[in-house]
Amino acid sequence: MVRDVTATPLGAGRALMNPAGIHQIVGNCCAGLAAVIYAIPLQYLLLEMSRKRVDGGAIFAGAILLLPMWLLLMAALSCVTASGGFDWLRLSRGVLYGLTILATMAMAAVSFLRFELSRQPSFIDRIVGSLPIHLFPILTLLLAVFSLNPRLTRGLPLQIVNLPWTLVAALNLAICGGFLGYRLVVAGTRQLAGIGHRFQWSSDVARKHLAQIPEFDPERDFAELVRMTHEFESHAVREAAVARVRRHPDFVARLAVELTTGRAEHALATVEYGAFTPEEQKLLAEPARKAMRRWGSTLFRALAKKLSPTGVDFQPAIDAFEQTFENRGVTAD
Repeated sequence: MVRDVTATPLGAGRALMNPAGIHQIVGNCCAGLAAVIYAIPLQYLLLEMSRKRVDGGAIFAGAILLLPMWLLLMAALSCVTASGGFDWLRLSRGVLYGLTILATMAMAAVSFLRFELSRQPSFIDRIVGSLPIHLFPILTLLLAVFSLNPRLTRGLPLQIVNLPWTLVAALNLAICGGFLGYRLVVAGTRQLAGIGHRFQWSSDVARKHLAQIPEFDPERDFAELVRMTHEFESHAVREAAVARVRRHPDFVARLAVELTTGRAEHALATVEYGAFTPEEQKLLAEPARKAMRRWGSTLFRALAKKLSPTGVDFQPAIDAFEQTFENRGVTAD
């Protein structure tokens, strides 16, 4: 009678974790290289850190060592996954690959905290910070080596290594996931608070201007009312300002004067926002054209002067702008 080795749980585990040749070779090579990095340069760096104060050079060197070591361990764990080492979790291979990669990244991030300790850590800080950088790589190496080489664990249940590593990996995933979630919540809260503050500020300014507009005299405060029709004001403020400024006895003529001698950008904003009859448009067209040319030329020449050290010649652009107004003018509807 032929004995069915898969009849028992131990036999089933052995059958699943008998890796294919390529997985075993690649996984063992990656685990071996990771072990060399952990045993020699990393231990030397940690020894030097225990003797000296932590500085930027030590942090950079730690990143240089931990990054390839954990990448190699990640590759070794991928080989373990491919060979069925995590099939006892009853999850699909795709999910297992994803969880393995995320767990490895989480353990790498937590182990790097050893290099983020204060320049003079306390004894407890040193112990807590050093535990992950020693425990996590050793557990991962043992898991990879025992899973990829079943003969080394003949007679021993692999759960001795599998279960502790899985618990540690889950804990690290929870810690890193919680930290990232916390940072996202904090950043989102600050962003929303900033947006709310800007809206609140805009609302406060709008309410203030709306309260001031009825107090302005259309004749005495004509320029101030025109300023409140600027595009950066709220719709309610612009509408109220235009309605108030129209109470000037000779609104169109006064606005034409403002276009010619006042703040051109504000007066142009009033022309752009307000509603005018065809007769009023004809009266405002020429002053608006002059205001556009005067404001544009002033702005362009100021920018050209400011940027003159760059060696860029802005004069052709200024000449083209002025020539456009000479040739085309402004047409009124």
